[in-house]
Amino acid sequence: MAPDLSENSMNSPIDKGITILIKSGVLFWLGGLIAWLYHHGYGPIDLIELINSTSKSVLIVTILSIIIIIAIISSILSRFDTVIIRILEGYYLPKWIIKWQNKIIERKQQRFQELAQKNYKGLPPLSRSEFAEYADLDWQLMYIPKLEQRLPTRLGNLLRAIESRPGEKYGLNIFICWPRLWLILPESVKTELTTARANLEATARIWLWGLLFLVWTIYSYWAIAISIITIILAYRWMLQAAATYGQLIESSFDLYRHELYKQLRWKLPSNAAEEKQQGKDLTSYLWRGSEDDKLKLI
Repeated sequence: MAPDLSENSMNSPIDKGITILIKSGVLFWLGGLIAWLYHHGYGPIDLIELINSTSKSVLIVTILSIIIIIAIISSILSRFDTVIIRILEGYYLPKWIIKWQNKIIERKQQRFQELAQKNYKGLPPLSRSEFAEYADLDWQLMYIPKLEQRLPTRLGNLLRAIESRPGEKYGLNIFICWPRLWLILPESVKTELTTARANLEATARIWLWGLLFLVWTIYSYWAIAISIITIILAYRWMLQAAATYGQLIESSFDLYRHELYKQLRWKLPSNAAEEKQQGKDLTSYLWRGSEDDKLKLI
């Protein structure tokens, strides 16, 4: 099912609080402390007694030192958000995984065709569960790139499809046109896009903390279960965040691409077929320029 752009799955106050705790690594270190205490046979009462027996000055210095260390490590790891996203897109995975991914996509396409035929004929009508499946498959397949552009993971295919949509619809290459379009977008749109991108990067950081949580298995094996659950949930959140971010980018081209034409003094297309060719010409002009004296700017 397509994501609800009006209310992201991580936008409630409770979700935001949990996200901040996980993203900053506080829960990671807290989990490590609990695992260490469990491993050495200490309980909550022992920890409270230790805190009570420590002088306030030492306790304050210790807490401040812990906060500073957590902030520094969190800041360092934030530099790897984009790298984690690219890893989860599948850029560094073996190419043979794409064949396995293609088989999954083929099954989805076959199932969609079956439901589409049944829906078209109308007899018998689709059940509620079948209609929900039909709508979900319709949205998923819309964001599947062409065969030669596919990546080994669902996240990679989602983002790759989003990257290709402006070119397929309007002839505008997203990598060349997006930096120019960004400069002329309204501030409210930029805010939405920045928030959506931050949500995507936050889920990548949560995934990384979940993976790093495996280190606490030296103290307790239950860390494996917590790590796996966090990794799975973070990846699901990442798919939702990527879909929202991608739809906002696509919507920016849908609504403001003609502003890009105007700002560049480029003739506005008069129909859909002309627009795609105009978009390709504009992309080429932005990428390499032109010395054609027949090219007229308005």
